[in-house]
Amino acid sequence: MTSSAAFSQLAARCSARETCLSEARAKLERLELTPAQCDAVLQRLVSEGYIDEARYARAFVSDKLRFARWGRLKIRQALRQKGLADDDISQALHTIDEQAYEDTLRTLLAQKRRTLRAATPYDASARLLRFAASRGFEPALTLRLLHLPDNDD
Repeated sequence: MTSSAAFSQLAARCSARETCLSEARAKLERLELTPAQCDAVLQRLVSEGYIDEARYARAFVSDKLRFARWGRLKIRQALRQKGLADDDISQALHTIDEQAYEDTLRTLLAQKRRTLRAATPYDASARLLRFAASRGFEPALTLRLLHLPDNDD
């Protein structure tokens, strides 16, 4: 495949959905372009605005919070794995509405509590804490929403 054909294919993909550099690079490598060709195509995609990692991070945060209902910790880790800069990640995470974030966790905890089978209230709280942690929510926030004391006080 030629560089111009690869550019056209990726430009169309980037126009349809947000893409980060690592995803675009992986796509180009599957198209069997040389490293120099990959770099040239990526540079052109960035310079023409098809790829913007800050914009990608904001879209990723919004989607994962609204649809997958992930917490900040899990979102941050996923973005780090994609190779995004810490500044872009932090700025994207600051766009989260605190009230919506807490409401999401509150709803998840209520749903989980309905299906939970625990012998004691302590066991139920421990299971809910583990559940929230697996979703990437901060322990202090989870403890506050469960009305449990935080040992760090």
